[in-house]
Amino acid sequence: MSEKRYKHRLSIFERAKGVWSRYREVKQGLFGLIVVIWFFLMAVLAPTLFPIYPGVLVRSGPDYAAPQWMSWTSPADLGNNIASPPAQNFIPDPFFDFDNGWVINDSSAQASYYYDNVDFVGSNTGRNRSLVLQLTDTSNNETFYGEAVSAEITFNWPHIPPALAYLYFQTQVAITGNLTENAVQIYYQIRNEALFTGVISPTQYTFIVYPRYPPTWRLYTNILTSQVMNRAFQAGEEVTIRIWMEFRAPSGNANQVGTVSLWSDDIQLQGYSHFWGPLGTSDVGQDVMAQLFWGAQVSLYIGIIATFIGVAVGLILGLAAGYFGGAVDEATMRVTDFFIIIPTLPVMMILSAILNPSLGITVFVIALFAWPGPARIIRSQVLVEKEKAYVEAAKAAGAGDVYLVFRHVFPNVLTIVFVQLATGVSGAILAEAGLSFLGLTPQNLVSWGRMLQAAYNQAALTQIPPAWWFFVPPGLCIALLSMGFIFIGYAVDKALNPRLRRL
Repeated sequence: MSEKRYKHRLSIFERAKGVWSRYREVKQGLFGLIVVIWFFLMAVLAPTLFPIYPGVLVRSGPDYAAPQWMSWTSPADLGNNIASPPAQNFIPDPFFDFDNGWVINDSSAQASYYYDNVDFVGSNTGRNRSLVLQLTDTSNNETFYGEAVSAEITFNWPHIPPALAYLYFQTQVAITGNLTENAVQIYYQIRNEALFTGVISPTQYTFIVYPRYPPTWRLYTNILTSQVMNRAFQAGEEVTIRIWMEFRAPSGNANQVGTVSLWSDDIQLQGYSHFWGPLGTSDVGQDVMAQLFWGAQVSLYIGIIATFIGVAVGLILGLAAGYFGGAVDEATMRVTDFFIIIPTLPVMMILSAILNPSLGITVFVIALFAWPGPARIIRSQVLVEKEKAYVEAAKAAGAGDVYLVFRHVFPNVLTIVFVQLATGVSGAILAEAGLSFLGLTPQNLVSWGRMLQAAYNQAALTQIPPAWWFFVPPGLCIALLSMGFIFIGYAVDKALNPRLRRL
């Protein structure tokens, strides 16, 4: 490296060091820098901390579950002294590890059961077994219509009814003989023995199981309704989980003989409390914190890209209008004035609706109105710079217009460019939030504006109690990130503008 180039790089380093030392003196600038770095970390860490994109509806908990830390001051839910259930599996023997874990009910001589070593791959058990319920019809008639074999397990429920519960179980079915596919039905039932009467109740669900050749495992799942939970899950009482298989030969077709076998494994009952995670859940049970982290990506991407495009266009037009003047200046400023006076938000709404909302369209619409301000400010600075003695001297020495603009004028307007970049991001973020709130961005795009829209549409504020954790965090994020960029722009202006430096 030549000595001249080394001194040039050293000079750049020293100047950057001097700018940073002046920047640090502005406390607002340091605060803004910390805020922006924090949101950048949120955007970068979102895929790692929350691998499932919240745009895909994956429920994490109940609707409008309060943040978990709120249970510290209110551990007793619903106005009594009984705590909410933890998120865990409540079935005592989900993998059929113990012969006496489940009670088997045979309804006829043709019904039987046994434990088999055919295990579901996903189970976490050392015995590698599953329970097999079996029905056989050898009579060649409909005498055994409705006969069944079932297994049930009972456990004590010490909590209030859960805010949400899932029931999962893995099954596979094999049929021999000439039985039709719909000759077997599988039921599961959750009931409270103290309240249960009769065979059919609101706590019963039915699945028709179709065999596969060879038999393969199939996951059944269902969300338990509040009616089921309020009837079956009562504090201090016993809850029974019952799974049974029933033979149903089709009416009018008596010529059916064969055996139906049902393997069951990995049965889970997941109950969820009225509290979930650091920031609770949304109106559809999604993790609010996951939405906040992924929303940071959208706000930063749109804010930075749209502002960069807008300032770049404004820089080019401002340099041309200010330096060349005349017709170029007149035409450029009249177009700029037109874009400044038109109502920005209504036109953005119209364009977003017409152009079929997408991420690229949103960036384009925001950038379309981001350049007039920088163009006017940069033009005014260029008008001042081009009249200075060093520019006149360069002209007298024979320097061309392109050389003068990029070698002498452009470096002296960089301060304004940096300030416009920093402060312009704030406006772009607010514009994106407004368009998202109005539903004019892609439907599957997770953003803070979309969160506010969902909270407004689903009346989060009128919930009892109000679901503040769904609309306050995105509003604060929008305000903080916008304020962070404004503070950075203010500090950059003070660090680079000699007239604003402290004496």
